[in-house]
Amino acid sequence: MNVTPSRTNILDETQQHAGRAGPFESGISSLPEQTSSHMNVGLRGQTADMSRTIAMRSALESTSPTNIIDFEDNGYHWRATAGLAELLRSSPIDWFNLQAHENAVLVKRNSHRDVWHVSFGGKAYFAKVYHPHDAVRRAKLLLRGPTAVREWEVGHYAASQSVATVAPVATALKGFRGTGGPSLLITEAVPDVKPLNEYWLEIRQDRHQSNLLTESLAMLIARAHQCGFQHGDMHPGNILVRPVGRRGEALFVDLHNVRTGNSVSLREVIANLAQLNQWFRRHSTLSQRRRFLKYYFTYRDRYAQASEYARNYTFDPQKLVAQLSVRAEKHANALWAKRDRRTRRTGRYFAQIRPAPGWRGHAMLKSKHPPPMAHASKLSYSKKQWEAWLADPMSWVDPNKHELIKDSHTATICKAMLPAEPNPVTVIVKRHLARNPWKRLGQLLGPSRSMRAWRTANMLLNRDLPVAQPLVVMEHYALGLARTDSMSFTDFIPDSVDLETFMTRDIAAIPAERQRRVKDHLLTSTVRLLKMFHDRGFVHRDLKAPNLLVNWSPPYEGFPVLTFIDMDGIRHVRRSSPKQRTRAIVRLCVSLLGSPACTCSDRLRFLKSYLTGPGRTPARWKAIWREIHEQVCQKQRDKDHRRQWKLAHYGRE
Repeated sequence: MNVTPSRTNILDETQQHAGRAGPFESGISSLPEQTSSHMNVGLRGQTADMSRTIAMRSALESTSPTNIIDFEDNGYHWRATAGLAELLRSSPIDWFNLQAHENAVLVKRNSHRDVWHVSFGGKAYFAKVYHPHDAVRRAKLLLRGPTAVREWEVGHYAASQSVATVAPVATALKGFRGTGGPSLLITEAVPDVKPLNEYWLEIRQDRHQSNLLTESLAMLIARAHQCGFQHGDMHPGNILVRPVGRRGEALFVDLHNVRTGNSVSLREVIANLAQLNQWFRRHSTLSQRRRFLKYYFTYRDRYAQASEYARNYTFDPQKLVAQLSVRAEKHANALWAKRDRRTRRTGRYFAQIRPAPGWRGHAMLKSKHPPPMAHASKLSYSKKQWEAWLADPMSWVDPNKHELIKDSHTATICKAMLPAEPNPVTVIVKRHLARNPWKRLGQLLGPSRSMRAWRTANMLLNRDLPVAQPLVVMEHYALGLARTDSMSFTDFIPDSVDLETFMTRDIAAIPAERQRRVKDHLLTSTVRLLKMFHDRGFVHRDLKAPNLLVNWSPPYEGFPVLTFIDMDGIRHVRRSSPKQRTRAIVRLCVSLLGSPACTCSDRLRFLKSYLTGPGRTPARWKAIWREIHEQVCQKQRDKDHRRQWKLAHYGRE
């Protein structure tokens, strides 16, 4: 399930694609040269054939044409299982107007479909109503047919191949290929199910249950692939899990993007596993993901004769892991780019706002993945709320109304209370200031610093990097054209101090016998964060200790939570160069020279840990150490010169 790519030696000038080490590398020796029944993965007797779940029984019984009835009703052509057709004919329910039905509850709604939970005839069903709103969608109907009918056909194909899915029991459409209006699909509701992502988060710490679910999931996907069933959108939300005892039985849902009746190629196998990785790389361990691959290989072998579409590929584990890594990186980049674009549009998560004359910008409505220390970003907002709160933008940086944190020639920062309900939440308001004519000209012509910080912070969040959640960004335009001012709101992170303060003040208060352990844990967390930051294609020209917040309370058990603040120096370059990575280390080192707790040996430990990774050793540390030392000395001289210049021109640092 994991295919997160990693690079070769992070400070090496050459990055050879074939030498890239994937996260399975440490376990490659345990994988076979080809799939075979000799792989010992501890299969359990009670897993005889999980494809016979109750979610499939009704669909299996209704697969025969004699058990499917076609009829016309109110201009719609219906196709339903024999057990449901008579009930549908005699029912007073208007399935295309379910908001008027007292036993119907809206579950999900987007631009092209509504999903309802309906209690009917003593049973529970899900009804999907697809709306072809525009000419483009109607043209697609002519070419591909109604989505509801495609899901119906896929569901019955899956039943014929014993692939566990939700059971479609009825579909309806009007006109030629559904062009006369909305189309409908009704499926049986499987009791007590949860999406895979929710169920996994509940049981992942239980080793026995997580192993059982890993096996169940691998068996489902292997069976599907060997039966010519390829789900084109295999993320955890499209897989349901029904607990049976301590075991979770997995089944597919949302079948409109499924290709059937053809062999699933090795390339498509890799694509499916890469899709699944997108969520599990954040929420599962390396051993759990390696275990999934073992189970998947074993069940592919077990179902080698399951259908005419089965294929017995010979897997070279090392090449497979490399291919998974490459595919996962492409999939992740495409998904991240899509999420980046929605921060500048009006939708479910963000909205464009015009709170006051001359001011316009973007606001967060709902955070899909709130940061762990978030408060304000755990709430939901509306566009009207934001526009009402921000009707007087300059009042938010008025020191007479809010707590002033910083007032300099480059920015004014205040801590304010957002009047959210049920309780107000603390936010940080930052107004960027142009300190010279060149900066003012740049603000007039290009994006403001606030807007760049908004985009960068959301990019970091989309790539699972910790940053204070941006809530609002606003820019003021003169005559609707020239930017003259900008402002941003971010979530306040409580109980935190910057890294420099922690190393200078908090470490000194820890008993000497415990300092080494605390510093080691802090060093480990910092290295992990910086590696992920660079591996995701970011560079930081101002990575100093005050720009990293540490959230860690005495007695400092476990590992700290680190958070990026101040987005000004961060850029996304897709692939960071060795020079850019070295520069970040140098800047961080210089910012901690004044902290007595940060010793020379601590900096050496940091460098060696940073250079070490799958397939990498810190063998070049001596040469890099000398290079970093020279740059640190030069940086310190430049810093002293800059300080003197600021004192001479501004009267302050």
